[in-house]
Amino acid sequence: MSETTKRIISGLLLGGGVVVALYFFDAFASIHVFILVLLFSLMGVEEFYRLTDRGLDGRPVRGIGFFFTVLLITAFYLEYLTGYDSSSLPDWLAEWLVLYQKIHNPIVPILALFLIVASSYSMVYRPLDGTSYTITTTIVGPIYAAVPLGIVILILGLGEGIFLFVYLALATIMTDVGAYFVGRWFGKHNAGLKVSPKKTYEGYIGGIIFANLFVQTYLYFWLEINPATMSVFVPGWTESVLLTFVISCISVFGDLVESALKRDARIKDSASMIPGHGGILDLVDAMLFTFPVGYYYFYVRAMIG
Repeated sequence: MSETTKRIISGLLLGGGVVVALYFFDAFASIHVFILVLLFSLMGVEEFYRLTDRGLDGRPVRGIGFFFTVLLITAFYLEYLTGYDSSSLPDWLAEWLVLYQKIHNPIVPILALFLIVASSYSMVYRPLDGTSYTITTTIVGPIYAAVPLGIVILILGLGEGIFLFVYLALATIMTDVGAYFVGRWFGKHNAGLKVSPKKTYEGYIGGIIFANLFVQTYLYFWLEINPATMSVFVPGWTESVLLTFVISCISVFGDLVESALKRDARIKDSASMIPGHGGILDLVDAMLFTFPVGYYYFYVRAMIG
């Protein structure tokens, strides 16, 4: 079986799993979504740590990184639950939610504590050689691979959350799909990027066009199926074309960042658990950048409009 076939089959299976999770999104206080995001985050952080492990020259402190990954994703989930009717939640979860609401935006304190704990542990229990590298990679791992996935939970908590999630995911994925096939079939002019030497201008342009075609089609059918939708979270046609263009460009940048990490580590894929794709970071590399940008765009747009 060719790599392209494996890539397509894996993508369809993963897409089917996401569709099922979204269909039952509101069931059981969305605890299944929290678990999925947490698992993906932990696997992504582990892959980042594996990429950046330099042995005696500096290696991430995995235990501390995983612990704060759990804290961060839990904080995003509790933030999402603030829009829930607490009477419909289990008692233990409602108690945690009350405690969370008293703290007021714990993300920043969690990150500050993360910095203190990681720095202190590295300086006391790790060799001084490579201490700065150890501290940096320990902290960057969850920020790079977990926080953007946690933002997915916040996206789903917005008005028309499922629409927005699919909109952003579709723009990101179709940019990659279009760039892959157009570059493979028609690519002639190399983009000249050392971090990804096989990429072509035709591929990048094809990816942007491909993404726009799919996203605008998705928007059209969404409005056809939901004609009464009058939400600040649903963009107009012109806005959608421009936004998709921006998301596609950011998607390309996110892909290049992960390519740089792999090239620095001298490996082809971040892992091998997903046939045709590689690891979790290979699968969601672009989304780690497009989801945060998309979330804050629609969030600010809603606040202004």
